[in-house]
Amino acid sequence: MALSDVAIKNAKPDPLKVKKLSDGRGLQLWVRPSGDRTWRLYTRANGRQVAVTLGKYPALSLREARLAADRERLKLTEAAAAGKANAEATRFGVIKAQWLDMVERSPASASTREKAIWLCSLFGALDPLPISAIRGPQILELLKPLEAQGKRETAARARSTLSRIFRFAAAHGLVEHDPTALLKGALLAPAPKPRAAIVERAGFARLMRAIAGYGGDRPSIVADGLMLLALTAARPGELRLAQWNEIDLDRAIWELPTGRMKMRTAHRAPLSGPACDILRRLAEENGRLRPQSIFVLPSPRPGRALSENAFNAALRAMGFGKDEMTAHGFRSSFSTLANESGLWAYDAIERQLAHQDASDVRRAYHRADYFEERRRLMDWWGCEIMGMIARADERQKAPEAVFDPDAGTVFAAAPRRKQSF
Repeated sequence: MALSDVAIKNAKPDPLKVKKLSDGRGLQLWVRPSGDRTWRLYTRANGRQVAVTLGKYPALSLREARLAADRERLKLTEAAAAGKANAEATRFGVIKAQWLDMVERSPASASTREKAIWLCSLFGALDPLPISAIRGPQILELLKPLEAQGKRETAARARSTLSRIFRFAAAHGLVEHDPTALLKGALLAPAPKPRAAIVERAGFARLMRAIAGYGGDRPSIVADGLMLLALTAARPGELRLAQWNEIDLDRAIWELPTGRMKMRTAHRAPLSGPACDILRRLAEENGRLRPQSIFVLPSPRPGRALSENAFNAALRAMGFGKDEMTAHGFRSSFSTLANESGLWAYDAIERQLAHQDASDVRRAYHRADYFEERRRLMDWWGCEIMGMIARADERQKAPEAVFDPDAGTVFAAAPRRKQSF
């Protein structure tokens, strides 16, 4: 029952204890044995009881005490709402989404962004937790099952991705440290596993003939893609997502944008004659034999590029096992055979592969493009591949087409099957 001024004035102190007069909704007037009278408010905020002293009676009248109580209730409600919003804003899932948004807006390659999204999907159990409350054992509990399944590389990448998210949070003042740093040594290191590649000349010649015949009289997009992988030594993801606006067939140049390059640096790649032949035919077929597409190697599904599994699946179909050759292995084949030839500078070969120098100092000062030498290099490489395809005897090492590396000229070009390109 609500209090009244009359009831308050008539209330007599109890000489043995504090008398508590309730006005409702948690507002009380405490009458002490001494006769001292104090307004107290009892309410709940964030799931716990809160007690607030409002003032003394009669300095604070009944009406003023009720208004003061309303102000305190509103203040506590707003504080609770702000605290809830802050707790929501600092949940791991929210911070993770903000980090992914930053990655999406960065010049990272499409494959890098896709991997980041996939790795972040492994951390769903952490999403509801405040990021500042997450500790190493909780993270280890997520990573250990991956290790137990033999997915050591995935576990290592997941830990690295989590570390980036925590460092992002630390930069915004949301955490004091990166808990993943304490997990070093708690997981088995992934076993080194270089991508399989055929680097012997005879074996690579056998592979090139298999690719040349893979599509029969009318090569498939996948067969053309594998041949272009060999002729350009590009990364599979760079080639798979290549678009027509990047290709200049008149100048025989492929301009790869920063966003698709692993090292976040735009790359000019000279195109050999055989590579241009394939690209011209694909350009003629675009919109005529298959739906119009912005992609050089389109998927059968309109609007998409060729599947990332297409190249390796085709190699398996041709009888080359995953421990023998991979789509990425064409780069190793090119590097090995080009270096073994003794005709080309190591730096030119590395620049064609779009590798960055391991030395920070050398990378800062050594910015040569070697473009003209790389053009002659790729013409030589195209000539080598054409000779391998045409040659009947795998054991013969001398190419049937003779290449002058200084002049960049091909003499007595090797014959080629019309259906190969």
